[in-house]
Amino acid sequence: MIRAILYAVITIFALAFLRMVMALITKGMGDLFKEETASQQPPSPATAGARQSVPTAGELKACRTCGTYTLTSAAISAEEKGTKVYFCSKACREKHA
Repeated sequence: MIRAILYAVITIFALAFLRMVMALITKGMGDLFKEETASQQPPSPATAGARQSVPTAGELKACRTCGTYTLTSAAISAEEKGTKVYFCSKACREKHA
């Protein structure tokens, strides 16, 4: 009976130790890949400074140049023949003109 209890305790400690080792390995691999991807991509100005507020609600309009749907509150708009047209970026507005 004591032998069975001793085997159970040893098994529990062995499983806990293996779990700890596996957690350290996966954390190390995750950190390794995180550093690798961070070194490949330079930080953007939006993530380097304070977080900018991005509108999350509103009406969607298609960009006249590329067709990307953009929120009207975040889109670049222009007046064309009496109607308001929307663009997703300044580059698209310049291509359209």
